[in-house]
Amino acid sequence: MKKALGKIVIFIYFGCVALASPLATYTLTASKNNPKLKEGIEIKFSTTQQNHNEVMFFFLEPKKSPNYKIVLLKKEVKELAYHHKKATFSFLLFALKSGSVEVGFDFMIKTASDKAVAQVYEGGRDNVKWIETKNTKIKITPLTLQVKKLSRHVDLVGDFQLKSTIDKKDVDLYEGVNLRYTLSGVGYDEIDIKPVEKQNGVKIFAEVSKHNNKTTKDGYDMDMVFNYALILDKSLKIKTKQISCYSPKTDTYYTLKPKFYDIKVSKPDIKTLIDKDEFPKQKNYTKEIKEFFIYLLIFTTGYLSAKFMPRVSRKKNKEFLDIKEAKNAKELLYTLMHRYPLEDIENFSKKLEKIVYLKNNDNEFKKIKHEILTKFK
Repeated sequence: MKKALGKIVIFIYFGCVALASPLATYTLTASKNNPKLKEGIEIKFSTTQQNHNEVMFFFLEPKKSPNYKIVLLKKEVKELAYHHKKATFSFLLFALKSGSVEVGFDFMIKTASDKAVAQVYEGGRDNVKWIETKNTKIKITPLTLQVKKLSRHVDLVGDFQLKSTIDKKDVDLYEGVNLRYTLSGVGYDEIDIKPVEKQNGVKIFAEVSKHNNKTTKDGYDMDMVFNYALILDKSLKIKTKQISCYSPKTDTYYTLKPKFYDIKVSKPDIKTLIDKDEFPKQKNYTKEIKEFFIYLLIFTTGYLSAKFMPRVSRKKNKEFLDIKEAKNAKELLYTLMHRYPLEDIENFSKKLEKIVYLKNNDNEFKKIKHEILTKFK
């Protein structure tokens, strides 16, 4: 008696629709008929051939619905005997609506004679024919799920963990920092989270990628990588956002706390960046190499400043002391590119570059400085 009651309880809990037709018998079952919202469950459909006179093929498609997301896990077909076939379809389903949810399927059985199958293999390559089949649509009673609502809002449903790495925590001004968070686990795969929050003083470039996004009977087994490139103009702690989760496996709520990082930014002195003395003449190529790196330094600094450094307000710099205090062409060129990236300085930059790199008459330096101050005032 107890065994009989146990079988009844199991039957009710897992949900089962048993059907039959002259062609085949079939059953539709769910691993759980009362799942939580966005909990992954397995749906199985099994069918066995009953008419043993012909060759039989089984086709099953889940009906589309906004109330659930369903994907095929696998299809297995076995030949139990001659004209005796069994097929099993497994699906992964996530309910997207609480309450009663019906999951429907379109089932078709195609039958063909042995002669029709043999004709496919007769003749040459240009004489191949499709198998002529008789198609029979079988109506299937939908599987009904009673979906439970979550007691609180969560960002993720599943069992996940979060790890992070950073390449460096001590950087120079406007030097890039590479930060990576990796989310791994099994659960619902439509994820919209941002481990790093926006904050003043940080320029953020973000990229998200998925790896090993594989379907299982409990959900998607996945690794999601959040890559961040950060540009800072001051030392600060990177703000992170806590991620609320629900685990169907343990029926518990939990929180993922992304690790925050304290990044120290060192601001370089302009005097250390500008070489104020000419290099002595040498017979080797040391001089040319040094000149190249000076040019590269000025160009890189100017490029980064144009992208990431706010424009200096004229109201705060009415006297243009930084331009007036420039002692040579190199220092003036650096000042223009670093502090006035949005001004129309292309003409002046070219003239200064000729003085710096082509060793043109240095007497032009004062004249160019005067022209710049006249234009800016």
